[in-house]
Amino acid sequence: MINKSSTIETWHEQFNPQRFLSLVKIDQFIEHNEAYNENKVERLGKSCVLCSGLQGPGLLLNDKTYLCKSCFAAVSTVRYPEKYEKLHRQYLTDREARQQARAAFVKNCIYGKISGWAGIAVWLSLLLIYFQIGFLIVSIASFLVYRATRKKHEGKITKWDFMYPMPVEPLLKHFHDPTADLTHRDRIILKVFNNWPGYPPFWEYLREVVMRRDGNRCQVSGCPSRVELHIHHKVPISQGGEHVPTNLVSLCSFHHALEPYEGHERIWGKIKTRFFTMVHAHSRRNSSAPGYHNVCAHVRRLELTEKIELSAIKDYYGLSCPSCNSDNLEINVDKKNQEVVIICSHCGKNWIGRRQLSEETGPMLSEVLSITRNRGCWAPRWDMLEARKDSTFRLLKKGGSKSKNRKTIRSKETVTNPSCPKCGSSMRLIMPRKGDKWKAFWGCSKYKSNGCNGSIDV
Repeated sequence: MINKSSTIETWHEQFNPQRFLSLVKIDQFIEHNEAYNENKVERLGKSCVLCSGLQGPGLLLNDKTYLCKSCFAAVSTVRYPEKYEKLHRQYLTDREARQQARAAFVKNCIYGKISGWAGIAVWLSLLLIYFQIGFLIVSIASFLVYRATRKKHEGKITKWDFMYPMPVEPLLKHFHDPTADLTHRDRIILKVFNNWPGYPPFWEYLREVVMRRDGNRCQVSGCPSRVELHIHHKVPISQGGEHVPTNLVSLCSFHHALEPYEGHERIWGKIKTRFFTMVHAHSRRNSSAPGYHNVCAHVRRLELTEKIELSAIKDYYGLSCPSCNSDNLEINVDKKNQEVVIICSHCGKNWIGRRQLSEETGPMLSEVLSITRNRGCWAPRWDMLEARKDSTFRLLKKGGSKSKNRKTIRSKETVTNPSCPKCGSSMRLIMPRKGDKWKAFWGCSKYKSNGCNGSIDV
């Protein structure tokens, strides 16, 4: 039998979480979460929500309740409700006890020892055959003894495994599981977790629950969900938002960075993908004059949307014509004019928009077309883009169109660079450096690629 009293207590003492409580430093924890609010308080304004004590220092939770330092250290190690935490620790204890007992049985089994010595005898006799052929008989005899004792040893282990099987892992339920059996203390701890300053100890579990609920896709309708997914608080933590699934939503890094609340500005400048880079607001030294100038937060678009990506978005969200409800839509990407053209093959209506990132073009198409399936629950904040007028679709009145059924969705007119008089490509402004005697002029953007030297005076 497994002697739990002799093996388990020693093991449990070595891996007891309470041994690590001295490493929990509330000052460093508060400093890590200072972006949300001032969490540390020297004196508790109210009694501790868990132990009702008044001794400081403590932690100010998001709902303006208090948690003393000792309760904070204890709560930091909690993973499951009390009932399931005991089952989990008992399972770990029984599993470790079985492993130690099995290792001791294998080590002390007499047949295992005999087979080990017999194996050594086989190798020694094989080496001595070079000096005396008579050792061949010793080798054969030792090998037979090794096989017999090894078989007996493996049989003993199999019998032991049958008598003492591995303990069954219990069914563990988390705090947010509606079927979990919670005590009064568990409900108080759940309230503490829901109002935890920063990310709660079980954030990875919550993240998995929300992403599974949202199908591992960004909840902005029309988003391709091709970049990393973030978990966003609908009501911000700084405004009392709780860490509960109903207050959480899955957003891709692009649409998460568009949120205006405090803390999201840290996302800008950290998102770099093959499709786009989000540049945060910063100051930059002037190249041709002394001093600095401010650079607004903006998106650097590296790979614009393609037809195959828009087709995949159309199929996933079931986009259809809002007039005739037909899903027979023809998608074309005009790379010369950087436009996306959508034509309804049933009624002949047309939509035209600027060709941008799939994270922009897809959701904007979903705003003017009908969504028949997989509708998201979150609206993107286009106003957070540095140039909103270049990033939205707008329905214009009919006029000047050759087709009677033609409707156009275009962005607002903006000042564009002139076209090259030689090749027709767009031009860029060439500025002289300090000390140069020539004046600024418009130069062809294709100069480095095909050598076109078309120019226009400013």
